[in-house]
Amino acid sequence: MSEHAPATLDAGRAAQVAEAMLTSRGPSDPDRDWWRGAMFYEVYIRSFADSDGDGVGDLRGVIDRLDHIASLGVDGVWLSPFYPSPGQDFGYDISDMRNVDPQMGSLGDVMELVDACHARNLKLLLDFIPCHTSNRHPWFLESRRDRTGPRADWYVWADAAPDGGPPNNWLSSFGGGSAWTWEPRRQQYYYHPFLDCQPALNLRNSDALHAVIEALRFWLDLGVDGFRLDAIQCLCCDANLRDNPPRLPGDDQIRLGGGPGNPFARQQHLFDRDLPDAIAIIETLREAVERYRPTRALIGELADVDSSRFAVKYTADDARLHAVYDFDLINTDQTLEQWMRQLEVRSDFIGSGWLMNNLTNHDSIRAVSNLTGFAERAGERARAAKLLLFLQATLRGGGIIFQGEELGLPQPDMPFEALRDPWSINLWPDFVGRDGVRTPMPWSADAPGAGFSEAEPWMPVAPEHLGLAVSEQQDDPDSVLNFLRDLLRWRREMPVLRLGAERTGAHAAAPLIVFDRFDDTRTLTIVLNFSLDERWHPLDPPARPVDCPGGTAEMTAQGLRVPGLGFGVLDRGRPAHAAPGPG
Repeated sequence: MSEHAPATLDAGRAAQVAEAMLTSRGPSDPDRDWWRGAMFYEVYIRSFADSDGDGVGDLRGVIDRLDHIASLGVDGVWLSPFYPSPGQDFGYDISDMRNVDPQMGSLGDVMELVDACHARNLKLLLDFIPCHTSNRHPWFLESRRDRTGPRADWYVWADAAPDGGPPNNWLSSFGGGSAWTWEPRRQQYYYHPFLDCQPALNLRNSDALHAVIEALRFWLDLGVDGFRLDAIQCLCCDANLRDNPPRLPGDDQIRLGGGPGNPFARQQHLFDRDLPDAIAIIETLREAVERYRPTRALIGELADVDSSRFAVKYTADDARLHAVYDFDLINTDQTLEQWMRQLEVRSDFIGSGWLMNNLTNHDSIRAVSNLTGFAERAGERARAAKLLLFLQATLRGGGIIFQGEELGLPQPDMPFEALRDPWSINLWPDFVGRDGVRTPMPWSADAPGAGFSEAEPWMPVAPEHLGLAVSEQQDDPDSVLNFLRDLLRWRREMPVLRLGAERTGAHAAAPLIVFDRFDDTRTLTIVLNFSLDERWHPLDPPARPVDCPGGTAEMTAQGLRVPGLGFGVLDRGRPAHAAPGPG
């Protein structure tokens, strides 16, 4: 391998980012670009609502609870995978991309859910996994049979190294071991970026890519409004299978999951993540959905890379993804000052692209514990939850709210014996894991299984969540639940928050997070206090306060007084210069 190869590859990545940042986008069409600025609600089906008493959530449970979702004021719903699966990664190991696992329901349930969402003016996104399948998928079973069949090249296969070991040093992000597993039928290794039950598809193979696209179209033809595409950083890998170099302190600013000791974090993932060739695959996926009207949205999950800087290249030109959803605001052990700098980087680099901001998802720790643990420990969980929701709703871009965040749920304690997630188990105790965020949704404090199921739930209900159930917050005007309803109703009336530009850092001084949202008609300054103590924000230039749900900041002669965990909005009037077009 040439010693200059990594630098050349990095130059290609940088060139794609630079080109994308120079791309301008015209005015937004609200009907065509319905996804821009939208707020979605993520449903992790297994833990949302069980309709048939088997202890596992299902599609019928989602239908039964859809009025709750609609009452929040979100624009759409994102469903976790419901496809047939052995369940080794709880649905992210798919054995059939065009059907429904019987435990989750039926195709009829999907069609009913599509109609039910549209009747409530909600869009419906499906979670779709284009980069890998289950090792029990018929495609893989055929591919592993021999090296000459029609699907022999549908997966990433490689000969053993001269010593019989894996072909290179790539690691699985879900445990630190090799990302290669030996298959005796072919006498070759297959590649799996995650678990060994999830072999990577070779999407450079046009037939394999076409088969994935046909699966997308199957669901689009049933009326779904788009997809969250899983792990787009893994759409392809280096064709020459070159070793990743070691990662040294200061090499990058990438935030990786799996805990501080995950061996995966000891490599620079130059050859197994975020290959420049992936852009052509994304453009092919986008082309496949363009013929549908109204617009069908593709939102890509981007992880294991510097996504705040790289998101623009995945979403530029109106020819790639519509938006990127990432982990840079989640995977953090940073100080508040560093986290604020991260917000600035996101704002500076997104350019013509688009981000879906999220602070919690099915792979993370709950936000109120992860990002404002100091407030939770001080008994201020509810106020901290409102602060985080207000930040999420006012940042540039859209947002994705994970189930239970409308209740301000904290991260529950999970003993090792209760863990189900293989990633959690593999890296225990260094990694808290994903099980805590996946505990059943608490609907009713007094009902069996918290109203989630009449049977024993597949995962225990968190005792600390019972007092925060929907039943306990529904009629409390000061609850986190009703705050979110008011917040999203207010946001709908503020076009500048849905589509306006953003300017960060100009007025900020920790622990205040301050940023401007502006368009051609007005500039709003958002001020949030990420501390327990009162803080002051200067009123220079002059501004007037804007009524907002839960706002506690107060105008005084000395400036804006912001209580601990408080927030407020200032209207600074028409900007001195025209704002750039949305995106």
